[in-house]
Amino acid sequence: MKFRLFGVLAIVGCVGVLATAALAAQAQQTKTITVGVSLAGYSTDFWSSYVQFEKAAAAKYKVKLVGPISSDGDAGKQATQIRTLIAQGVNALIVNPVDSAAIAPTLAYAASKHVPVVSVDVAPTQGKVYMIVRADNVLYGQSACKYIGTHVSGSGHVAMLEGDLASINGLDRKNGFLACMKAYPQLKVVEYATKWDTPTAVNDAKTALSTYSDLKAIYVHWSGPVPGIIAAEKAAGKFAKVGAAGHVVLFSNDGTPQEHNWIRLGEEDATISQPATLYAQYAVYYAKQALAGVKYKAGMKTDHGSKIVTLLGNLEDAIVAPVVTKANVNDPALWGNYKRK
Repeated sequence: MKFRLFGVLAIVGCVGVLATAALAAQAQQTKTITVGVSLAGYSTDFWSSYVQFEKAAAAKYKVKLVGPISSDGDAGKQATQIRTLIAQGVNALIVNPVDSAAIAPTLAYAASKHVPVVSVDVAPTQGKVYMIVRADNVLYGQSACKYIGTHVSGSGHVAMLEGDLASINGLDRKNGFLACMKAYPQLKVVEYATKWDTPTAVNDAKTALSTYSDLKAIYVHWSGPVPGIIAAEKAAGKFAKVGAAGHVVLFSNDGTPQEHNWIRLGEEDATISQPATLYAQYAVYYAKQALAGVKYKAGMKTDHGSKIVTLLGNLEDAIVAPVVTKANVNDPALWGNYKRK
């Protein structure tokens, strides 16, 4: 996909010409551009799919990937792995940080070695990267809130099963949800800290179901706990399909094939589809642009419906993530439907 920027001053066009020339010059100097990939983990359906999309993007942009290497959720392990990738001579890095703050010293080390970094899905709260490729996670929380607020009746409680708040994704989803829920004062939010741990989240859902007889909805920050939540509702005799009397609204995030099936079956209301295809494509794209010396600035618009923004001192391609409900669950453009093709 060709990347175009609209409504930018003419000087930006000049930068694009220079960038193209620089890229061509580099291609002559280096036969193969190598990009090291460090992920927090890729055992989930989302990340295993992302890896496949990233391999396709590497072929498209004629880049050799070193990895992806999984750090298994260990920030210290990730730091060591990234230093190893740099020692192996990679030209650039794509990093999905385990911890938004703990990644800072590693980013500083990469900068000292003149290795540009693209952060994907999770933004660093400290340290510099060339570009963040990430959806607007505050909007995730807001979208969940608006859906719940407009699909429940009466007053009651809403359980929020939070991701790790050391991750900016979890923190943004929480803050976006809570700020929006102020518009629905009849609903009281009960927060549960789970740190992305599925068993903890399922147990917390069980606690909410048994504690609050007026539980109206459950918002879970990711998809992993959903089957356990549905099973817990059935075991407690509190399960009702979407639209039926007594239904507890269930809203998650990720957009996996499994979530799509639960939505089709009427067991889950909605999810947000993290755009794995665009994450993968533009992580590779920006890594190559970094090596070409291409400059971006906040306010630039892209050809894939997003805008370049500033986030915590870095630039971010704030990719749009759609809400998935029964109305659009079969959309072939959703990454979770690729396996159905």
